[in-house]
Amino acid sequence: MDSSMRRREFMAASAAFAAGAMLKPGATLAAIPGAGSAGPLPDYVGAGATAPIRPFPLYDVTLGPGLLKEKQDRMLTFLRAYDERRFLVLFNRLAGRPNPAGVQVPGGWEEGGLLSGHWTGHYLSALAQAASAGDAVLGDKLRWVVTELGAVQDALVENGLVVHPGYLGAKPEDTVLRLGPPRFAIYGQNQDLNTWAPWYTQHKLMRGFLDAYTLTGDLRALEIVCRMADWAHLALTVGDVMHPDYAGPPTREDLNFMWDTYIAGEYGGINEVLVELGELTGNRTYGRMAPLFDSRESLFQACVENRDILVFEAGKQPGRRRQQRLHANTHVPNFVGYMRIFERTGFADYHTASKHFFGMVVPHRMYAHGGTSGNFAGANNNIECFQNRDNIANSIAENGAETCTTYNLIKLARNLFFHDPDPAYIDYVERGLFNMIAGSRSDTNSNSNPQVTYFQPLTPGNRKGYGNTGTCCGGTGMENHTKHQESAYFRSDDDATLWVNLFIPSTLSWTQRGVTVTQETDFPRTQATKLTFGGAAASYTVKLRVPAWATKGYEVRVNGAVQALDAAPGSYVALTRRWAAGDTIEIAFPFSIRIERALDRPDTQSVHYGPLLMPILGTVAAGAFQQLSLYRHLKLDGDYERAAITRSTGMNFVAGGLTLRPHYVGDTQAHSPYFRRAEPEIVFGAVRTGVPNVKRDDDLPSYDVPVTGVVSPGDEGLTFLDVVWDQAPFASHAAFVAAVDAAAATLLTAEQRATVVTAAQSAEAELRV
Repeated sequence: MDSSMRRREFMAASAAFAAGAMLKPGATLAAIPGAGSAGPLPDYVGAGATAPIRPFPLYDVTLGPGLLKEKQDRMLTFLRAYDERRFLVLFNRLAGRPNPAGVQVPGGWEEGGLLSGHWTGHYLSALAQAASAGDAVLGDKLRWVVTELGAVQDALVENGLVVHPGYLGAKPEDTVLRLGPPRFAIYGQNQDLNTWAPWYTQHKLMRGFLDAYTLTGDLRALEIVCRMADWAHLALTVGDVMHPDYAGPPTREDLNFMWDTYIAGEYGGINEVLVELGELTGNRTYGRMAPLFDSRESLFQACVENRDILVFEAGKQPGRRRQQRLHANTHVPNFVGYMRIFERTGFADYHTASKHFFGMVVPHRMYAHGGTSGNFAGANNNIECFQNRDNIANSIAENGAETCTTYNLIKLARNLFFHDPDPAYIDYVERGLFNMIAGSRSDTNSNSNPQVTYFQPLTPGNRKGYGNTGTCCGGTGMENHTKHQESAYFRSDDDATLWVNLFIPSTLSWTQRGVTVTQETDFPRTQATKLTFGGAAASYTVKLRVPAWATKGYEVRVNGAVQALDAAPGSYVALTRRWAAGDTIEIAFPFSIRIERALDRPDTQSVHYGPLLMPILGTVAAGAFQQLSLYRHLKLDGDYERAAITRSTGMNFVAGGLTLRPHYVGDTQAHSPYFRRAEPEIVFGAVRTGVPNVKRDDDLPSYDVPVTGVVSPGDEGLTFLDVVWDQAPFASHAAFVAAVDAAAATLLTAEQRATVVTAAQSAEAELRV
């Protein structure tokens, strides 16, 4: 046993499942009533089902008209038009079943390569989510696909095509078994020797079937996924038994080795499915399997201890197969599964590891739109891999920010919130949803592909690329745009508190209370929302989120009366009373323009308007950035919107003759999410000083030279004007002059200080609001 594996903890987690950590009594598939038919919806067992704060099932929240509904409707158009028979072609071919004449495979990664089959799982989840909202057409498609895939599963056994019964896939079972001993296959395209994330594909399929059951009551889907889980148990505890070099079942060391294998060992969040399936059926074997997917050799314990090894230094490899830069979307969903294990066993290390891992990514590897992963000099092997900690400005130079990763980071953030209601988690959910996820869907319809992004690069002058039939991001894209409402509202475990997290036009059915809540807003295109209560009268607390960006005020009215609340940005405010049908809450939250600086290079910046990233439109020369000079426009209140970045038409703004607009717009215009701040001289309005705007040495790391996990010495830091204007708003001109003098005392020569302070004193008229 390797030293990083705490065997007793792992065995204890497994034993907790075996001893009955699952709430339902033991049951077998044969005991599931009506297997193979439609049945009632089961109790919710997903993320947060046992947490102090709990989500509402997707079918309890209906999305209303607005930006997200527009994106959703375009995805539903695609899902309704796309021929569902195409998803069965490769499955039927493997199982020896006939295909209708002329029906083609989906294409892309679903042409027959080693990842084939994964997209079908995403498709099942998207259909289930849409069907749960009442879409009958997609409900019919879902039932047909589930039935046909069940027939494939049967045929694979009947035709003697599997080692272990219950396998279901579009590629032979051997592509999964070869990842383990004795072959330990690696990622590649050789169909006979390599493999490509086979357990990832199993996760997507199992998740899709589980969604079909939990969201629509399809008992045939439950039967299929239980058989898949039975097969998975044999694959992990018996293994590749028919191979001539078989030496016994996979050991814990073997599993560690498998999960550390680049791309091949990617398993998504299959651990979450196994926990939920065990809870639904009472079969404790499923729950015991989930910890088998712990990445114990190189990552889990480091995250428990908050040691950031997402990129490691040369010569300090923490695992036998561990790559230097972790593939981001391989690992984020693992922690979603760890949270599910924590929720069912109570073993705190799973929560601790997940919390620390999220903190290593947000904010330390987060880009302005909520994405992560990118290239940097000397490590251009895969733009899907994590960059060094705090490497933001340099890692945007060559693409990156896989949409899938943001999909999973949002899942992890909301799950962490269920146990630790830190508003920063929902701030991240909002950033990711209204920027990267909303921007991932084209604003045009298509019947042939989902029209979503794979990467959303931050390279200056880049263009989004839409399409992605058959890719991972094409799959999560189908899911993203059929569940936008999932985090709008949460409830406390005792139903004493309703959490209003996101400003999304929607209707909530709080069945536990017999209450409905209708939210009317055109957010983020408007800066207010209204909640109207219906149903039973009752006393409870409503907690309203105050976003971190809400620095211009946050006014709450209940039935028209203004409430006296301490609405600090980045918090929740509570309203406790007896709520009755017809009661209303109106919230106003003016947006403001703010500038966010890259962690490693403060002059590399992004513009935000409230929750929205506002890229600059237009092309730029290769390797160049758009440049803006803004401080000369500021007044004592430091409000950029007053003159520096001003409203144009609609949601567009203008700065320095350049147009800015929301990142959520779904087209292919060239745009720059980041720009370079160009403030060469200390000026106050039109008052010039002739003194250079010197830069403070904040010892920020430099990544402008080839690096391999090693932070290079750097001298980046804030400029003189940054230091001064970061203190805005100023109560008076005298307060401004005092701030100028204090900064000058540490950054300028005595002569420069005198010049600059004199100029600041003379600029009173220039700076007056």
